[in-house]
Amino acid sequence: MNEPNSDSSLNTYKRLLSYLKSYKLMFAIAVIGNVIYAGMEIMFIKALEPLTDRGLVQGDIEFMKMVPLYIILIIFIRGIAGFVSTYCMSWIGQQVVLKMRQQLVDSYIKLPTKFFDQNNSGELISKVTFNTQQVAAASTDALTKLFREGVFILGSVGLLFYTNWKLASIFFISAPLIGVIVAYASKRFKKISRNIQTAMGGVTHTSQEIVDGIKVIKAFGGDQYESQRFSQVANKNRQQTMKMNLTKALSTPFIQFIASFAIAAVIFYAAVLLAENALTPGEFILMLSTMMALLKPLKVISNLNNVIQQGIAAADSVFEIVDAKGEESDGRKALTQSPKKIKFEKVCFSYPTSENKALDSVSFEVEQGKTTALVGRSGSGKSTLTNLLLRFYELSSGHIKFDEVEIQQFSLASLRSQISYVSQQVVLFNDSVAANIAYAEENIDQQKLLEAATKANALEFIQNLPNGFDTTIGENGSQLSGGQRQRLAIARAIYKDSPIIILDEATSALDTESERHIQSALEALTENKTTFVIAHRLSTIESADQIIVMQDGKLIEQGNHQTLLALDGQYAKLHSMQFRENID
Repeated sequence: MNEPNSDSSLNTYKRLLSYLKSYKLMFAIAVIGNVIYAGMEIMFIKALEPLTDRGLVQGDIEFMKMVPLYIILIIFIRGIAGFVSTYCMSWIGQQVVLKMRQQLVDSYIKLPTKFFDQNNSGELISKVTFNTQQVAAASTDALTKLFREGVFILGSVGLLFYTNWKLASIFFISAPLIGVIVAYASKRFKKISRNIQTAMGGVTHTSQEIVDGIKVIKAFGGDQYESQRFSQVANKNRQQTMKMNLTKALSTPFIQFIASFAIAAVIFYAAVLLAENALTPGEFILMLSTMMALLKPLKVISNLNNVIQQGIAAADSVFEIVDAKGEESDGRKALTQSPKKIKFEKVCFSYPTSENKALDSVSFEVEQGKTTALVGRSGSGKSTLTNLLLRFYELSSGHIKFDEVEIQQFSLASLRSQISYVSQQVVLFNDSVAANIAYAEENIDQQKLLEAATKANALEFIQNLPNGFDTTIGENGSQLSGGQRQRLAIARAIYKDSPIIILDEATSALDTESERHIQSALEALTENKTTFVIAHRLSTIESADQIIVMQDGKLIEQGNHQTLLALDGQYAKLHSMQFRENID
């Protein structure tokens, strides 16, 4: 990946700061608080001059008695200003994090399926949790320190030149060399930050796989293997973080070391001025104290560059997702009812990561209210056909038509509203049973909910749960058995009550008794509805109106159960093979 130039980084940071526009009042209060905070610190240092000349040298005791009150007042005002500025900027920072996280998740929802095929989930989650927090640090924490330390530096510089411009000039001879060090560190900070974010994504992804696959890991004795695999990605993250810390650790003492030469030169020249009575002891103490005080903000500002570069790198990765093109939804027509005929005409499709065709010139028709079964070996293209029907992917070539209207002419929302989908891999949410069945419904129809659970043969086990329909089922239904999870997914499709049904191995996780009940429920569900059934067990689709036999992405046979058996082709072989397996 090419490193972005300085203009690109500047544009990214400007865009990042644009998020602050919505919080102008809080930001203005924070800025004022930081200015007052820095001003109080300068006034504290400025008090050293009269304290030395008037209090110590001249022996003005009354003045010395007033100094403690002055110091208390300054510290009190500084404390109030610091609290207000820190709170305001923290509040803004969390608002920015919230907004960016929402934008990221909204973008994920809108992005096409192929995006998720090409990016691992760990990195995508890391962007939401880790990268956005770095962005907040760059947009608010960094600005807090920038204003606070920046105002202090500017005020101190003004105070130095006002007190003695010759000594101040000597001190700032080191400024160009410090600038060179900061510029070099900036480039390195940003490069390493990108590597850290990638490595952090690897840590998140591997951790997620270990948690999700813990049963497989234990069953296959993969404890040591997974431990070593995690150790590798975690160590990569550690190495990148150490590179960042090393750069930070070297840049700060280099800057302070260079500044120390300037301070040494100032002290030497000040001794000459003191000998000539061209400088008072108070002015000397003020100059020296101010220069020493400048070392801390110089360190903060140099480290601040690290935070900003991390934030810019994180913002680049976030904006890359936010700006990514969503699903193609150019369709303007609304699909409000089931089409009388669905046509697949010479449909071809290749996945982005593969040169081979997943579908090769597939053509067939589906009549309204009829059941079409898709059979074939794994990888033959069955699920791909239904994915295209849902427009999870776009056709490479060919046509899918609803009553002679291209599927692309319908809006995605209206198209998918007419299709109920039960996938081979059941997906449930860490919510109540009711919320999973009536998914995305704000107002749940209780009667409809009960009917859906009953038809899916799920009511019996739901009633035995601690809180019935209100029971939270855990991450992806972890508190349920495989068959129970599958039945909830089927109940969700029944509840949606769409005119087009897609069942992708919908009974694969059910025991024989449950499958018998579900099969009858599915027959009632699919009555007068256009149904696509992807099945491995041919016994479940013998009554289908038509059966499409797929092989290597091509349609090789088509007809009903009896016709295909009589043909004595691939379907007959698959049927015979399963029949023998059942006997055995």
